[in-house]
Amino acid sequence: MIDSLTEEEKEKTLIIFKEYEEHLVEKGILESRESISYWKFYKNIADTGTYDFTNNFDFFEKTEFLERADPADNDYLYDCYNNLLQTEKYKQSRFFQFSKEMESLKKHKITPVIMAKITIKHLRKEDFELDYYRFLTLGFIEKNKI
Repeated sequence: MIDSLTEEEKEKTLIIFKEYEEHLVEKGILESRESISYWKFYKNIADTGTYDFTNNFDFFEKTEFLERADPADNDYLYDCYNNLLQTEKYKQSRFFQFSKEMESLKKHKITPVIMAKITIKHLRKEDFELDYYRFLTLGFIEKNKI
């Protein structure tokens, strides 16, 4: 995904990513910028059933520059992603199991607590060393903030 961005977009995205992490640490939503903090974030929600993502960072607004005016400009990214979903490695992955369970709940209201429980069921602490899972978490927080 990152490789589909221009150098300028990559640089700007990584800066925003870091700034948002730091903001969430200051607000007490994340314990730290460390990968273990992301897993603990989900674990806490799953265990307590409570969450408060209140913050004023506007992550989605700050990353709007990533949206392409012409949807065809995203074809490379979609093709890459779709090809990945067809691989045997993906079908053997914990993320595949996670995605399958999330898909099975599609007709139900998926609350942050349900999402957290499914996340810690399928993903491990070390998975959050990958920027992909961290980015998904930042999007989850932004989507569910009050």
